[in-house]
Amino acid sequence: MASAQTAVVTGAGSGIGQACAVGLARQGYRVAVADVRPDASATTAAMIHEQGGEALSLAVDVSDSASVQRGFDRIVGQWGGVKVLVNNAGIVHQSLLEHLSDEDWHRVLDVNLTGMFYMARAAIPLLRAEGSGGRIVNISSVLSTVTRPLNGPYSASKGGVNAMTRALALELAPSCITVNAVAPGHILTPLTVPMFTPAVTRAFEERIPLGYLGQAEWIADAVLFLVSPEAHYITGQVLFVDGGYNINGDLPNLEFGR
Repeated sequence: MASAQTAVVTGAGSGIGQACAVGLARQGYRVAVADVRPDASATTAAMIHEQGGEALSLAVDVSDSASVQRGFDRIVGQWGGVKVLVNNAGIVHQSLLEHLSDEDWHRVLDVNLTGMFYMARAAIPLLRAEGSGGRIVNISSVLSTVTRPLNGPYSASKGGVNAMTRALALELAPSCITVNAVAPGHILTPLTVPMFTPAVTRAFEERIPLGYLGQAEWIADAVLFLVSPEAHYITGQVLFVDGGYNINGDLPNLEFGR
């Protein structure tokens, strides 16, 4: 790009968010690295600095609109504007819905869905001010369209992300701001590695048509495409990056109908 532009990434302290932040920096963006964990945000910012990039470490709780606004105030004070927003911050709380407390339900929705709303609402005036077509990419999940027991609140929040992505895309199209979502499948990250026991890994490998778990960098690749000039005519879409998991209705290791 001709001159450095600013990208904001939430949940950028590790995993997919970190991969997106580092990838954007390698593309020449100045990256505001936002995470509720200040030490994790600082770690990612240091990685970008070590690679010759420009980064600003921010402690932001996306579920708190005042914290979100403080983060954007710092970005504007440091760099003046925003070109790209990657809404990645999210949490998981496993429970049957009938046993879920009010507090845990609201916590998942507050971070995973309302937090994306707060971030987008604060970013939109800055994206418009850029005047050259801003980009919002929301990180959804394959569990927005398929689910499993214990994942009800997470699936509900990510289904909401898909719907909000379409609504924002329609509202912001007149400003040439595109809004899309990336829906990761089963990805190896520091958060998920403990869940992928050998038995679980084998089961997923049988269920995923491509036959293997994903890497955070592959999700970042999809995000980088959606913020690139080549994706200027794509908006309101949910891009599944899941090895084909969401299309597979087959019965692993069984013959059916053939």
